[in-house]
Amino acid sequence: MTLTLRPAVPAVADPPIASAGSTRSGGRRRLAMPDARPPRTPPARGRWRLLVAATLAVALCTGYLSATLGHRLDHGSSWWHGADAESRTEGPRTELRFAFNPGRQITFGASIRNPGPSPVTITGIAVDDGPADQHVFKVARLAANPAVDDSTAVVFYPATAAPFGSIRVGAGMELPVFVTITIPDVEQAPGAGLFFDDLAVDYDVLGLPRHQRVPMGFRLLVHSASGYVPR
Repeated sequence: MTLTLRPAVPAVADPPIASAGSTRSGGRRRLAMPDARPPRTPPARGRWRLLVAATLAVALCTGYLSATLGHRLDHGSSWWHGADAESRTEGPRTELRFAFNPGRQITFGASIRNPGPSPVTITGIAVDDGPADQHVFKVARLAANPAVDDSTAVVFYPATAAPFGSIRVGAGMELPVFVTITIPDVEQAPGAGLFFDDLAVDYDVLGLPRHQRVPMGFRLLVHSASGYVPR
């Protein structure tokens, strides 16, 4: 058997391993700088924040819609009529009665109250809903005695009433308005008449336009004692 002798190969030592947090360069040790980047938010925490934000947004929208859609106007504490009408009260009901005379204009006063809690801006008042040319009682003129400030009492002063425009009404305040309407030229049986007890009011509350039939607190009757047939 033949044996082959080979020269021994010197062992090579493994390079030294630097300890955590330091490195070697040129025989000198350097401290490693910590990572300056902010730690990532765990996915679960990010989803939780989105859920909280979405819940708050839904709550705010729900509160806004509830405050605006649930806001209702009501009749005020007083009313007004001229010498061409008479008033009568039976039990809880008050009635203003005008004589039926087709084509004649009559004026009455009603107060619109804003119970609150938010202020409103009243932008339009009519007797009937729908297009103006289809109204039974057409509004010829609107005027108002707006309050000077929140402490002013409700008053009806026809001589100082200003033409109606968009008027702000604070929470708990009333707006006295004068409504002039034209009696329609329609057939009436003896003893019959036309009446209404609310107004069609357009208003804005918290930036949202609203429309409501607002009670007047009385009934207005145009009474035909002897009847009428259009010619």
